[in-house]
Amino acid sequence: MSENNERMLREELRAAVNEKDYTVAVEKAEQMANHYEDIGDAKKARESWIEAARLFLEWSKFQRENRTHKNSAKSLVFAADIFSKLGIDTEAAQAIDLAAQDLALAGDEYIVWKQPVGAGVCYATSAILFVLVSQEEKAHQVIDQVRTRLDALRHDSTANSLMELPIQLMHAKNNLDIRLLNNVKTMVYSSLIPALTNSGLAEFAAYIERTILGVENFINATQKYPVIEYDIKMKGEVKVDEAFDIEVMIKNAGEDTAFNIELEMVPIKEVSIVREFSKLKANELAPGASAALTWRCIVKAKDLIEESKQINISARLSFSDSKNLRQTLTVSPIAFSTLSTKEQDQISMELDIIKDNIQKTKEKVLPAAGKAGEKVVAKIFDIIEQLVDQTDGFIEAGAIQNAKSWNKLLQLQLELIGDIPNQIDFDKDEDKDKKEKKDS
Repeated sequence: MSENNERMLREELRAAVNEKDYTVAVEKAEQMANHYEDIGDAKKARESWIEAARLFLEWSKFQRENRTHKNSAKSLVFAADIFSKLGIDTEAAQAIDLAAQDLALAGDEYIVWKQPVGAGVCYATSAILFVLVSQEEKAHQVIDQVRTRLDALRHDSTANSLMELPIQLMHAKNNLDIRLLNNVKTMVYSSLIPALTNSGLAEFAAYIERTILGVENFINATQKYPVIEYDIKMKGEVKVDEAFDIEVMIKNAGEDTAFNIELEMVPIKEVSIVREFSKLKANELAPGASAALTWRCIVKAKDLIEESKQINISARLSFSDSKNLRQTLTVSPIAFSTLSTKEQDQISMELDIIKDNIQKTKEKVLPAAGKAGEKVVAKIFDIIEQLVDQTDGFIEAGAIQNAKSWNKLLQLQLELIGDIPNQIDFDKDEDKDKKEKKDS
């Protein structure tokens, strides 16, 4: 934009202001602000935006004097938008306060026109905007006005439901009731905001949303909640047909007391509860306090297809806060494996046989070692190489777990065999041999 065009724009702005043609005036002021932003002159851009906001304030005053309160409220919102953009929060709040007052007057106009829904939209929005700028006393005044004087509004169900929104919103804020706030939020988005659009007041929707968010943040910052943490204590392996305990340690790591605590196991056919109930209870748990809830369980062989298997179970942990808001957590995984007593007995028998075979083999090999020690040692290593070949076979066949087990076994055998020279006192053995030869 050239200097001549800029000068011309300024003159048009002044002329529009002098003639109280606010539609043109605010348009020219915004053009000036955008121009300075485009050329990077932040100071002049800010001054032009402030001038535009002031023009909106003047325009709203002019509209109010002409008793078009709906339009004056909209002009005030445009001024508030500019002040918020510039970070002038006090001016923005004052503009919203005035807009809320004008909306209440606009509600009166809708009553005269016998349009109760339009009146309900204006009154409800007015009260909510007063909550936004921390003027709840004024919000109550708007609500009381509707309740005591305007029968035409009270007898319309839609308008009446709209008026309940600011009442419930303030109740949720004052009682730190997040559940009630969520209900209000649902109604605002399903009824009030669409009604604002239908009434030509869509500019206020953003401020309604801002109010809801502000109340929500206030509740979350002020409300204290219980936070239940848990830890599972039990054996990793349990014997079939023998009772065992599953202990769940719970701790309240929050700032509010937890009430009516219930821990209920999700049933599965493999696990039976020895005690009568699957649901364990505790009356309350103060902040920082802990408690242990324990099931006595059993896994019966008749309920298993395979007696050795991995079992995973879960539980539901539910509790209430001081506002009687109930929460439910999933306690999972509770994992363990079953160990068959039959398999234990079988393995023990096999091990006894192996022990007996070791002794017999030792008695058989020792005489041969005395006659041909080097050949016996060589044969032992031949056997180890055969085991290595077997491990290679596992790898080629894709039996990786078997190969891993055999590798570990071979490594252990080599470590034990390699330590044999350190365990034999050769001097004593030589003296013993000499003595035996002399005696013979």
